[in-house]
Amino acid sequence: MPSKSIVVIGGGPGGEAAAKRAAALGAEVVLVERANLGGLCLNWGCIPSKVLLEGGRLFHRLRASSSLDGVSSVSLSWEKLQEKKRSIVGNLRSSLEQRLAQLKVRVVRGDARFQNERSLVVTGPEGSRELSFDAAVIATGSRPFFPPPFDRLTDQILDSDRVLSLPRVPQSLVVVGGGAVGLEFACLFQELGTRVTVVEKMAQILPGEEASVARLLRQSFEKRGMAVLTERTVATAEKAPDGWRLTLSGGETLSAEQVLVCVGRRPGLEGLGLEAAGVAVEGGRIAVNEFLQTSQPRLYAVGDVNGLSLLAHAAGAQGAAAVGHVFGEGGSYDPALVPRCLYTWPEVASVGEWSHSAQAKGLDLKAQRFFFQGSAKALADEDTEGLIQILSEKKTGRLLGAQIIGPHATELIHIFSVALKASMTVKDLHGVIFAHPTLAEGVREALAR
Repeated sequence: MPSKSIVVIGGGPGGEAAAKRAAALGAEVVLVERANLGGLCLNWGCIPSKVLLEGGRLFHRLRASSSLDGVSSVSLSWEKLQEKKRSIVGNLRSSLEQRLAQLKVRVVRGDARFQNERSLVVTGPEGSRELSFDAAVIATGSRPFFPPPFDRLTDQILDSDRVLSLPRVPQSLVVVGGGAVGLEFACLFQELGTRVTVVEKMAQILPGEEASVARLLRQSFEKRGMAVLTERTVATAEKAPDGWRLTLSGGETLSAEQVLVCVGRRPGLEGLGLEAAGVAVEGGRIAVNEFLQTSQPRLYAVGDVNGLSLLAHAAGAQGAAAVGHVFGEGGSYDPALVPRCLYTWPEVASVGEWSHSAQAKGLDLKAQRFFFQGSAKALADEDTEGLIQILSEKKTGRLLGAQIIGPHATELIHIFSVALKASMTVKDLHGVIFAHPTLAEGVREALAR
């Protein structure tokens, strides 16, 4: 029986996972990528930003520690951080290329455009070539979105890509957008000595996140000297001799050397020829079903292009699930199992339901909390900001979700990811033995309350 031929468009997390899974299942795989393998996440997003953030986090811990002497002499070199970022990204990209080669995934450079639901043309450095396939996975990612008045200034202001390569740390920065990306950069530059102001149009930073968690994060930021302005938008933006002058919807004016706009991203659908393939687009995104199939069943869309999530690990899960469906493995992508992580300090992470989403579904909710101020390990680490909150259904004890703000939240959240996947109750989770002293034992402490 001949193997299936799979074409994957886009070499980011979704495309990478799809290509690897298809190759492991014996398919003939072609991966089309116009730029660097690894996509946004590896080259301009998750990885480079986390290298910079980890440097900032270490600097913050050193300065905040009351048990260390001589910390005032410690400095953080932006240039060395940039060198480290380039080295790590380059090594990871090289490893990815080697792994795909080992799996016999053929990488074709260029832009893909569908001719119909069974073939596409790739135009690249080596000319044009036609590729036919049994199934294709669209994983072309997204691009930054710039609302007015920034839509006419896209080549002059910073976005989440350009900010990574700033030649020096700015003296002042306005971050437009209080979501995950904007807050991570705000946290980093504040620690590096930049005067930072965050402008968010919603009533809280981290819109959609648990209100109590967002409130604690805001308090932490403001305590460290950051200005956070909510329920405001930028009305006008004008270039000034020393940077930018912004007028806000509330009438305030802000001046800053740099402006970073992080208000969201748009699916990258340009030039794909989706109409020729019979792929429906709704609200600027590719519509998919629970199996990640588009309106053309042999074509799948994963990651940012389908609008289900803008998280790299969600894209990877979708890519693997889509290919599994091609091979009749069953199953579907479950967004309820996707952890959401923010790499500020304190860190923020959540998975499953929030209290407002559970209440909107009419669930009889029980919330249990543990504050890190009561953790021996957190006290020893001098890192006691935050809490663990566990949500369950009061009558059945069914675990619904969890939110964490505090030390190592992005690691601890996976306890609840596993528990949700295993359909555990709070009684089941309370029965787990956690080592002492650890931050993780706070889970058991919360459930004992």
